[in-house]
Amino acid sequence: MTVNQTLRLNGGFILSYRYRPVESAPTIVFVHGFGSSKRHFRFAFESAALEGMGLLSFDLVGFGGSAGPEDFSYGMADQAAVLLSALDRLKIERFDLCAHSMGGLVALELVEQARERVSCFVNLEGNLTPEDCFFSGKIAELSESQFATSGRQRFEKGLYQAGQKDPSMREFAEDFGRASSDALYRSAVHTVADSDAPLIERLIRIPNACYIYGEQNRGVYPGEKKLIQAGFPVFYIPGTGHSMATEKPDHLYRVVRTVVERRG
Repeated sequence: MTVNQTLRLNGGFILSYRYRPVESAPTIVFVHGFGSSKRHFRFAFESAALEGMGLLSFDLVGFGGSAGPEDFSYGMADQAAVLLSALDRLKIERFDLCAHSMGGLVALELVEQARERVSCFVNLEGNLTPEDCFFSGKIAELSESQFATSGRQRFEKGLYQAGQKDPSMREFAEDFGRASSDALYRSAVHTVADSDAPLIERLIRIPNACYIYGEQNRGVYPGEKKLIQAGFPVFYIPGTGHSMATEKPDHLYRVVRTVVERRG
């Protein structure tokens, strides 16, 4: 049975999550991207490919239905630490990770904080280089006050206009509108800063990990070539761009199932 609940954690954190526990089966933990929410992975809970597997998706602090204290940094390592506390409360010892966009940075930190507990890491176009910072890069160019006074309104207007033609962008605009300004701005700054670090080198050291692109983004980002040159497993989801979990979820989750089952 799938439940939608919230956890109250020490330090003033409230974490919203969706959970389908399956006894004696692996649990896949989903981590959404910048400006998004756990609903980005809603089709995972309907996917025939993931039947019989435990599924768990969180709203990161400041996004969706989750919140934290005013002084929270919104750094990737701190977001990962909150998720780890939630996993401890839910008594989930070992798990697989499936993370999208900025969530790939959070998941990378989570792997490094709890390496023995992570069985597999599926990275869905997670940030690897500065070129991956599309919306976050534009926001980080502003000061925090500029974003709060006029920048956020301008970004939201552009997103809703784009959503007139693109359902994925419309959903993103709705989630972006629910996120706190602190979460959006500080996450953007941390994402840009972290993407300037040697992330690819960190990723390729992780066992049982892979990277998945939307086919429309083949050859677009410089990280792809570096991953392939390193012999790192790279997959593509036909007919999709960045939002493959909502564009072609059935195809994506068949690939995820295959990767998870190969981890041994």
